[in-house]
Amino acid sequence: METKKEFDQVEYLKNQLKYLGFGEGEKLYKDLEKGINSKNQQFEIKTTSDKVLSGNKADFTLKFNKTDSGGVFLNSYHARLMNEKNEEISHNFPVNRENTFTAKEAINLLEGRSVKIEFHNPKSDQQETAFVQFNFDEPKTEKGNYLFQNFYKNYGVETDKIVEKSNLIFDKPEYKENTIKSLEKGSVVKVKFNMNDQVIEGKAILDPQNRNLKLYDSDMNRINTNKPLEGINHEDKHEKANVREQSIKR
Repeated sequence: METKKEFDQVEYLKNQLKYLGFGEGEKLYKDLEKGINSKNQQFEIKTTSDKVLSGNKADFTLKFNKTDSGGVFLNSYHARLMNEKNEEISHNFPVNRENTFTAKEAINLLEGRSVKIEFHNPKSDQQETAFVQFNFDEPKTEKGNYLFQNFYKNYGVETDKIVEKSNLIFDKPEYKENTIKSLEKGSVVKVKFNMNDQVIEGKAILDPQNRNLKLYDSDMNRINTNKPLEGINHEDKHEKANVREQSIKR
């Protein structure tokens, strides 16, 4: 009979960091092992990411906690973005087993884009899908976090229809599916589209609030003014809510 493999705490945490997009570099792993082997009940390690728009910089402080039984857990991380204007934008992201924003999704939120999540709707007390983005117009919470602006399912954000309306061109069918997934994660996506009877290579960002794509040239200059999809009820158009980060689930 096969014996159950002994749980490897270090390997588990390394895989978690890799899965969440914090990398798998030698320094990161050495800092992790140093923290695990230290006598401190809590420890932090720092890392950076280059998956940002040109002129921006991002760094993360990963916060770990040890249990009395010897377990080590990544509880949360602090994400900080320095933009090209040297302005600091930061947020604390909780980490749990089921639902956690990845490092790239955190950057996308800090850069002002939206991410599709599974969301607990306080009105219906049900799990729903929604697009969320930071509300930079509201003051931060006591924990130093932004409130989220949410666009629920009945707001009418259907990415596949938005992509069709934008006349994007895909060399292979699977490229369309990959593009939709990337747009819903809040990424800036390389695309091809028709404009003035020409095929243009550029970039696209999903804009759930206006239910359209923002199209740019390769230098990120805006080149379209798409109108929102029609047919949305007036009441649904304003179905938005600001809730604290604890209500967010992935």
